[in-house]
Amino acid sequence: MSERLVEKRRRRAVKLPGSLNSATTSDVARLAEVSTATVSRTLNTPNLVRPEVRERVEAAIEKLGFIPNDSARALRQNQTRLIGVVVPTLSYALYAEFYQKLQEALARHGFFALLATSEYDLHVEAEQAIRLIRQGAQGLVLVGKVREKRLSDFLAASRVPTVNTYAVDPTDNTNNVGFDNVKAIESAVDHLIALGHRRIAMLSGITTRRNDRALARRRGYEAIMQRNGLETEGWVEEAPYTIAGGRSALRSMLDRALEPTALVCGSDMLAIGALQECKTRSINVPGDLSIMGFDDLEIAAHLDPPLSTVEVPSKEMGNTAAECIVGLCLGTELPSRTVFETGLVIRSTTGPPRAPSR
Repeated sequence: MSERLVEKRRRRAVKLPGSLNSATTSDVARLAEVSTATVSRTLNTPNLVRPEVRERVEAAIEKLGFIPNDSARALRQNQTRLIGVVVPTLSYALYAEFYQKLQEALARHGFFALLATSEYDLHVEAEQAIRLIRQGAQGLVLVGKVREKRLSDFLAASRVPTVNTYAVDPTDNTNNVGFDNVKAIESAVDHLIALGHRRIAMLSGITTRRNDRALARRRGYEAIMQRNGLETEGWVEEAPYTIAGGRSALRSMLDRALEPTALVCGSDMLAIGALQECKTRSINVPGDLSIMGFDDLEIAAHLDPPLSTVEVPSKEMGNTAAECIVGLCLGTELPSRTVFETGLVIRSTTGPPRAPSR
């Protein structure tokens, strides 16, 4: 029998899920060409299954959006009342605030959160999200809109309700709770331009990790600079969202003999690192260099000098995301997209550029 005919018959034999969690152990076994017992061992004692067989079973599970019987039954009957939440990190206060409000709002409806972190790694996010669903999560709350393909495929097949947060796309109305990152960073750059700055550099998050929020902020910076006829080539440094990352990025920029009069940062942590590097180099802020942060962490108001920044409504997003995912799980009709506004918080790290000496 030809390989094409075998594949055709196998596809016809496998029941693709038409409703939430309708794929069965037998479906997974047929697609992976193993016994149902092997599927069970892969789920319960994967160390006893040969790696190549385990990979085939796991690929079939993800393709079909399969959820083990006990969890699937509870999901169909809305019994678990568990919501999986995957955030990049809890070491960043913004996500901790978001999760706290999300958890509190879920509890008011009798739902509970199962938390995991991804460390800004989409592969880890996919692993964690799929694991949370297999553990009985009735719905998911995720950060950003860009997903690893296997997670997107799994969610489409399993039809588990999902809410995306922290990023919105004006062309997409699919369960988004967030803000326009492009517009937010443009407001910060616009403030610096209004002060008279023309040499404005950026410390960005790492966009190569497919972080759609960092990428949107970088694109927003480049767009508004170009609209104003200002240079951007070579004026961006990417770094992790840490104080050390901010220090290192500004150091690299200054060591290249770049002389910005203003700096817009993709996070407050990058801005705090930049402030520390300025202190080390005896650079006056804002006299020699104006610095704008992003997020308005609690510490921003207590720095020396207090940090100008973009306020992000993390608590409000947490509360609204909870209401949205509960509504999706219970079948209540809710707005499919909620867009929050950000705001500028002007403190002491921004001012007009110093007049050139004569």
